[in-house]
Amino acid sequence: MNSSSTIRNNPLISVVVPIHNGAQWLGQTLDSLFAQSCPNFEIVLIDDASTDSLPEVLASFHDTRLHVVHLKKNVGVSAARNIGIELAKGRFIAFCDADDLCKQERFEKQVAYLEHNAGIGICGSAFTCFDEEVRQTVQHPGSDQEIKTALMRGNCFGLSTVMGRAEIFKHHRFDEVLSVAEDYDLWTRLSHVGVRFANLPESLLLYRWHPQQASRYKSDVLDHVTRKIRSVYCAELLGDSQLLDRIKSAAINQNDLDNAAQIIEGYAALHPETTAQLFRFMLAWLYQRLPYHGIGEWLHWQSIQTRLDLKLDWNYRLNTALLAFLPDRIGQKHFDTLIKLKR
Repeated sequence: MNSSSTIRNNPLISVVVPIHNGAQWLGQTLDSLFAQSCPNFEIVLIDDASTDSLPEVLASFHDTRLHVVHLKKNVGVSAARNIGIELAKGRFIAFCDADDLCKQERFEKQVAYLEHNAGIGICGSAFTCFDEEVRQTVQHPGSDQEIKTALMRGNCFGLSTVMGRAEIFKHHRFDEVLSVAEDYDLWTRLSHVGVRFANLPESLLLYRWHPQQASRYKSDVLDHVTRKIRSVYCAELLGDSQLLDRIKSAAINQNDLDNAAQIIEGYAALHPETTAQLFRFMLAWLYQRLPYHGIGEWLHWQSIQTRLDLKLDWNYRLNTALLAFLPDRIGQKHFDTLIKLKR
């Protein structure tokens, strides 16, 4: 059996690439994948009902490691990735969006790390942002414990940097209801079932920034979804099923905020390595979801902050104070945009 048929039938790595009308940059992405120093991989490209020049771009690639699935209707990025996972044959599954560029040694270094660290299930890396020119490099926490603590604040993986053991993704899929933060949601769920994480400190990916990613609507939706995922993750860490049910419910009242503060206080007393400060984003989100944010509610929120010794950023404290004195109709209109805690 020749090497090309071996890779086709038994690849070491399956690279899942979803695409919807992203032909503009796909050629560069595929070039970066085919240039990998570790050649034992397949690319599972899921065309999510694109209507652009994708066929013309694909016509220029003849590498048998590229497998393309054309969907007849648009199913969304989470479902597209899940289809790719279902079709993947590799021992490891890697992700790459259709506009990002993998550095030449990405697969080689991640496979080596995972093979030498059998207890690690998911491995990401630093990544470097670029548009017309190279921008900053983003570093995330590296160790499993650092990552699991950081998940209490937000996402700490660049999805296009992630490689993991195939069996993990085969058993735990992306939530197809979510169109944003679907990766953050998956990492929090994997954390709760005991999957261990790592991020390599070296930048192994160029992350492309372009205007389509920056719409105000998408930003607002992302912010809302991220806050809920973060709060559910924190509530599950606390192990209180009633609090978890309330956080998932449609309405939150002041009793829920009080109960959460009390549970956090007790948890921190039993776990000295965990401070109440780590739960500040969950508490701030519960305050945000109160039906009113008048002076009485604000004063009560201040008392909780004092009792738990929460250190919230200056802009947040100033804006919550100002909004408490505004008429409710005006305050509620601007609350979501003004009340954003810094990570």
